[in-house]
Amino acid sequence: MHTQNQALLDALNACIAACEHCATACLQEQDVKMMARCISLDRDCADICALTARFVARGSEHAPHVMKECAELCKACGDECEKHAHMQHCKECAEACRRCEQACRQGMAA
Repeated sequence: MHTQNQALLDALNACIAACEHCATACLQEQDVKMMARCISLDRDCADICALTARFVARGSEHAPHVMKECAELCKACGDECEKHAHMQHCKECAEACRRCEQACRQGMAA
């Protein structure tokens, strides 16, 4: 079970790291208020990814439900970060969110 889900766990953990980094970097931007939605979504996305990783790692029967929510939040976070793609941290976060969204959707289909 664990090796079967390793790619999903890797995508979730990469997304957590990217979102945490993005939120911290956004807080250093000149106009923090403009970045408020991005920061909020970064934090929410990192949290749902962490929860999803725990459900997947333990093989919870509820993992598919959590993966669905995770995919939706990764999409929302990726969409928001793409609006700020001129900032490297947002560009990298959007990419990690897209990979994680796809991994969750594939995990739900498996």
